[in-house]
Amino acid sequence: MEQGGDLSERDQPAVAALRGRILLHTRTLKAAALAEYAGDGTVLCGAGALGEVKDALRYLGTVSVLADPAPYEEHFAGVSDSFYVKPRPDAGGLLSLPHGVDRPGQDQLAAGATAALTPTRYFAAGDDLAVSAATRRVRRFDPSQVIFTVPLAAEWLQSDRDVRFLIGALNRVPHVKALAFGSAGDPLPDRASAQRLRILIDNINDVALIRAGLAGLDSYARGAAFVSIGMQKSCRAFRPPDAAGRPDANRSGRPKSYVLHPDLMQYFRTDALAHLYGFTTPPPCDCIVCDGRSLTRFSDDPDDVREAEQHNLATWLPWAEELQEASPGDRRYLWRDRCYAAIEAHERAGLQWRSRRDPGPPAGLILWATQED
Repeated sequence: MEQGGDLSERDQPAVAALRGRILLHTRTLKAAALAEYAGDGTVLCGAGALGEVKDALRYLGTVSVLADPAPYEEHFAGVSDSFYVKPRPDAGGLLSLPHGVDRPGQDQLAAGATAALTPTRYFAAGDDLAVSAATRRVRRFDPSQVIFTVPLAAEWLQSDRDVRFLIGALNRVPHVKALAFGSAGDPLPDRASAQRLRILIDNINDVALIRAGLAGLDSYARGAAFVSIGMQKSCRAFRPPDAAGRPDANRSGRPKSYVLHPDLMQYFRTDALAHLYGFTTPPPCDCIVCDGRSLTRFSDDPDDVREAEQHNLATWLPWAEELQEASPGDRRYLWRDRCYAAIEAHERAGLQWRSRRDPGPPAGLILWATQED
């Protein structure tokens, strides 16, 4: 099959402007705060995202801005319902449009978003009929302006048969397909899942990966049209509609700090990281946010949560820039080498932590470091 990734020359400016971009996916930072970190642009996430687009454009200038209203966090897709369109309020005597006439995503374009992400509902694991119905409906929309959001249960990555189905179904759609995965835990819990995600990226035409963690950089290195990487844990994988709680909150409901270890290429709860280092000296971090301070200094205080998020971005952004500056043919080798160095760092850290406390590297990182194709 044709390599997934680069958008063709037939694409018009709205969607083509996203080609080669590594975007920031976020739900809590205000637009003014984003200006320093936006880089290639941002995806504003959540029910209030649309209202923040215009404000973001004032601060972010010419970079790409998308709105992800994330209806897939609350609504399941079915054969008769693929997209969520917010009911129109009474127009106050003006003639209201009949239900269903509005084009999903048109409100995003009207607000100034670079392109529209379809407000797709959530595809439960193995629901072929819902996916097929959505692929038929989305073909009515302009592929030069509209990106087909494909929010999937992470369990789709547990089956070779499901992966083959997705490749066949999504390749019948002329739009860019933006995959996102929902899970109450790690969406890539084992090497097989990480490998199946690679198969999707390699074999779906004009594919993107959004709302991802470091898997976004792996997908970019393999030719994804664009990717977005989550600022918050809840934007690195979404919570399915039938899952309780928030993935980035503690028992009190307040957000928690998650810290990306720059050598190990792994996110840790800050208290878990402090426990791992125990009475040994934790490593300093040389990112522009930390400036030599300890990785274990963060708490769940709101200011620390925000600073940890900024540290995370300052850590992976240079990796993203390195991939963007490399030729497409060199990207996967640069990424593989970086991941392999992280595996070696895990081995050294395990000696410092003592093996009984070593959680080991993530399954995805092991695959990225050791398997080229």
